[in-house]
Amino acid sequence: MRGKVLMALAVFQRATARELWPLVVPNQRVDRSVRDALGDLEEAGKVRKELTLPDGRRLWCLTPSGRRDAAALLPAGAKLAAARPLREKPTAAYSEHALDVAATAGQLAKAGFGHLTAFSTEVEHKLPGRRSLFADLVLTDPGTNLPVLLVEVDRDNEGNGTLVAKLATYRAWCQLPAKGTTKRAFEASLHRAGARTHDLRQWTATYPPTSREGLPPVALILEAGRKRNRPPGTPPLTPEQKNAKAKADHQRLLRRIRELEAASEPSWHAPAHQGADTTARDYHRALPVIATTMPLLRRFGAGGPIWWRFGGQRWATLTEALDNPDGDRLLEQQQEAARRAREAQWERKERERRRPACTRCRAKFSDERWAEQDQADTWDDDGLCADCRRALAEHARQEAERERAAVEAAAAEARRTSSWWRRT
Repeated sequence: MRGKVLMALAVFQRATARELWPLVVPNQRVDRSVRDALGDLEEAGKVRKELTLPDGRRLWCLTPSGRRDAAALLPAGAKLAAARPLREKPTAAYSEHALDVAATAGQLAKAGFGHLTAFSTEVEHKLPGRRSLFADLVLTDPGTNLPVLLVEVDRDNEGNGTLVAKLATYRAWCQLPAKGTTKRAFEASLHRAGARTHDLRQWTATYPPTSREGLPPVALILEAGRKRNRPPGTPPLTPEQKNAKAKADHQRLLRRIRELEAASEPSWHAPAHQGADTTARDYHRALPVIATTMPLLRRFGAGGPIWWRFGGQRWATLTEALDNPDGDRLLEQQQEAARRAREAQWERKERERRRPACTRCRAKFSDERWAEQDQADTWDDDGLCADCRRALAEHARQEAERERAAVEAAAAEARRTSSWWRRT
């Protein structure tokens, strides 16, 4: 328990027991054991209380001794957060953003996505021109249903334009060639279709395969910023006013998600595959972007239907939001359906080519007449279609009628002549 607390503080720099609890003991219902472990570590000189938050929670960070112990416990190559300087006079200033990042990781771990050592904070993604893009949180858990997730947490400290630019930069970073790739080989890879287009990309050498089409997914977690400076003499908000403000803030966050979705379409849009036989979309060059809010995350957890996929149609769970039901799977189904349709068309044409014709009018046999011919002996078949059979039968009937009428007329004439001879 104490070792896990040390590792969690080494990854997230500082946190309260509320944020550490899902990361250290996600199956427990309360954070009592985490608070006890922090107390033991404080007595051992491994952690120290940096300050007390306005709601009474204690904010903890590592001491140099605790940091050394945590580095020995973490996997080789794990990224440790920067050490917190010791202040002579701790103030009430603290980073709510950092606590939200730790809380997001805890909610993901509690829902079964990742574990303590699968998370990293402030992960650098280097870009040309000595520029870098830092992800607030990165989940890397190969072999699971969510192998990689890049997380951006925002508390109204960045405008929509900044977040849209970040998404475009993530997509640009994913398009960079891997180190050591020749220009000729990389340009040739640009024309590959499907997953093979990523073979020489930098991101494939950095992160595990996503197990889905497309680039590594990015999650946006939005929270309403809190104004610290209230005018002197302002009375505190009543519980009803706090609830009304929370609802208004959340509605604003939901509107912001839609605004970000519309503004960042070039980054996440997946065009339709070429061809008239399919409506499937090509997600291989698209950046999967999902978004939610901290109130939804705290209320329903990361496993609930709280995620909005940019370009999607409904709120969904995390795995549902990242799946591409209209991507490669639909493409395979539609291509198979098109193949079967082509085969059926060829079979129909071949059958029509072999369909026999009437020996009299040269018209093609109907299906019923053809089946009749197949079931009968060929040598005994007259080779006529049904219409010609009816026509010949009608002609024979008419001939028989004429013959019968002639016979009857001759007989009547004979009777008449015989009667006249007897009278004379």
